[in-house]
Amino acid sequence: ESDFLIVACPGGPGTQKLVNAEVLASLGPEGTLINIARGAVVDQDALVDALREQRLHSAFLDVTTPEPLPADHPLWDLPNAHITMHLSGRAQDKMFARSAERFLKNLENYRNGLALEPVVDLQRGY
Repeated sequence: ESDFLIVACPGGPGTQKLVNAEVLASLGPEGTLINIARGAVVDQDALVDALREQRLHSAFLDVTTPEPLPADHPLWDLPNAHITMHLSGRAQDKMFARSAERFLKNLENYRNGLALEPVVDLQRGY
């Protein structure tokens, strides 16, 4: 049993609406959902219903579907829905420096015939 569900998984065909009405119901009225994965991993309609009907205590969403969330979306009006600006995995002051370091390392690897990192598996979607 848990009062908190933190979702941190890749997006893709195998994780679409992974957190559905059944999963949300298992958290119960004291439960909190924290999504730092991808918006499509959560069945957003089921989430709105659960929050509106107070079958779920709260949700903290770093991601939504779509992004940005339209101004008229019901999540904005729910006092138990908290939406951030998709920053969960980033230290903003270091993001550009890390990107430049990764690029330079991959450029060196490319020139030396070595593997590039990270590798995206298009079949898996991440």
